[in-house]
Amino acid sequence: MVSRRLFDRLDRARLDRTTLLCAWPDLCKALDALRHGHLRYGADGRVVDLSRACQHMVAVLNRSFEIAPKPTVVRDRPRPHRRRGGRIVYELHGLCDPEGPLELYTRTAAHARPVALKTLLNTLLHEWVHHFDFCSFGDSVHCSGFYERLAQVYRPARDALDKSAAAH
Repeated sequence: MVSRRLFDRLDRARLDRTTLLCAWPDLCKALDALRHGHLRYGADGRVVDLSRACQHMVAVLNRSFEIAPKPTVVRDRPRPHRRRGGRIVYELHGLCDPEGPLELYTRTAAHARPVALKTLLNTLLHEWVHHFDFCSFGDSVHCSGFYERLAQVYRPARDALDKSAAAH
């Protein structure tokens, strides 16, 4: 359980906008690599380019925000899930263990199809924000501040992917 004082800090914290702006050129290159890796993964099922791109994006963010390096593991398998009455009631998109790697699952739970690029990006950034919180505050919880930090990095990244897709 997180103390009320720590929860309040987590709930108010935001990513430093200047740091994010300075990181933006490198993040755009990482996004292009992620898009290309995802295309190759969808075409031939090889996860190696996608895995490298995810690790590169995490490395850029870690370097920019001066937090500890974090290995990233891309799992080429369906998301772990639970069913009740034939319906999926829970699925795990990714995981950020404070002592272990950042993990991402690349296939949907229901049909084992590759996840959409924006879904993968959202999961990757979601898990990275957990890593950021663990490094910055010692803990991480899903509070309004967590989702605001996620939005600070996800929205511009999603918009850049949309512009990149429109250009190609």
